[in-house]
Amino acid sequence: MGIRLWKLAKKNMRKSNSWLNSSAIILLMSLASTEVLGQTAEPDSGNERSDISVLMDEVVVTARERKESLQDVPLAITGLSSAQIEAKKIRSLDDLTVGIPNVSFDDVGTTPGTAKFSIRGLGINSSIPSIDPTVGTFVDGVYIGTNSGLVFDIFDLEGIEVLRGPQGTLFGRNVTGGAVLLKTKKPGDEVKTRIQLALKGGGDGGLNTYIKGSVGGPVSDVLALKLFAYFNDDQGWFENDFDGERFGARQQLMLRPMLVWSPSDQSELILRYEYSDVDGDGPAGQSHTNGSGIPGSPANFERDSFNFSIDNRGYVDVETHFATAEYNQSVGDSGQITNIFGYRKLSQDTLTDLDAQPLTLFDGRFQLESEQVSNELRYAGKIGEAVDIVAGLYYFKNDIICAEGRNIFGGALTQDGGGEYSVESFASFVSSDYALNDDWTLSTGLR
Repeated sequence: MGIRLWKLAKKNMRKSNSWLNSSAIILLMSLASTEVLGQTAEPDSGNERSDISVLMDEVVVTARERKESLQDVPLAITGLSSAQIEAKKIRSLDDLTVGIPNVSFDDVGTTPGTAKFSIRGLGINSSIPSIDPTVGTFVDGVYIGTNSGLVFDIFDLEGIEVLRGPQGTLFGRNVTGGAVLLKTKKPGDEVKTRIQLALKGGGDGGLNTYIKGSVGGPVSDVLALKLFAYFNDDQGWFENDFDGERFGARQQLMLRPMLVWSPSDQSELILRYEYSDVDGDGPAGQSHTNGSGIPGSPANFERDSFNFSIDNRGYVDVETHFATAEYNQSVGDSGQITNIFGYRKLSQDTLTDLDAQPLTLFDGRFQLESEQVSNELRYAGKIGEAVDIVAGLYYFKNDIICAEGRNIFGGALTQDGGGEYSVESFASFVSSDYALNDDWTLSTGLR
């Protein structure tokens, strides 16, 4: 339960962040695209705007289930529009660590793609699937119940919002550290095709190739479709001193069809499906002197170097199926009823050289199957002239099967573990703002 009293401070200050792009080669092609680069920007006679001007744009956020200027929201929140995501070259969630204060979005290191997110110091550093993340990730309003499979490439987003602090009274889920909201782009009023090709490379590393494309638009007065595709082939940047081979290769394929049906101005149905497949090398483990001053043996490297030597490349294989159905119905002049159903199935198999040595001492294999279902029914609108309210019911269920195998001294000793885990959650939540006068608003929430 939370009660907050705040005063509107409408300022015209805008914050911009510089970005260092270290790509050796970047080729960008946009076909038949008239996309506006900022949420409040107008087309500039066909001229491309600079990244700095894009970062100065006003950002409109929907964290409280209504459109508001970022400057007017009484929350500790950072918001980025689609154009700003492009300007900052944000490719995956861990890129958000740069330029956003009080957050750290990394992976756990031993299991690629498994999130180690923290906000204001609240987070977990574990790949154990039965530990709920303290920082919740919501994709198109659907909460992602496991940390696995989150730190991979993202693309074609309408916006990103990072909320600091507990947000259960807005989303019905007990995320104590904060929330990360990702919104994918819907098809627009015109048919648009967009293709991007990017190549990165240089030095001793291999090429990193990206191919991204989308096509979408109206097919009738009430129906719109969109198809998005993404492929990344990274040949690896590291060099393994054990065999002198390039290390860190990864391939990712992502497909996302979307259907928007609007039978009237008052109702809308959005169906989304996303398939993702990631294959690559395991993590590059480095052995170095620990905090007690004991060096690794037989291999030991400087902490500030990228040198390492492991005899087992390991691997990561993650496949995800993610489907959502969102229905919006306008009620009265300013109210809206929304129902969001989500389904996500994840399969993960990873092998890691845990000893980080050029000897077969300690290898670990981790397998995970996760299947989650959620549904949120909520109302957002005004009561009279002074009260804005969000109220809803939330259901979540996640079933997990995991297995972990440890191979010690080349098989001289083995350990196997794992088990089944299931969590089911029901919640009701409400958040309201009462305007005491033109300057002061009382905000209350209960979950």
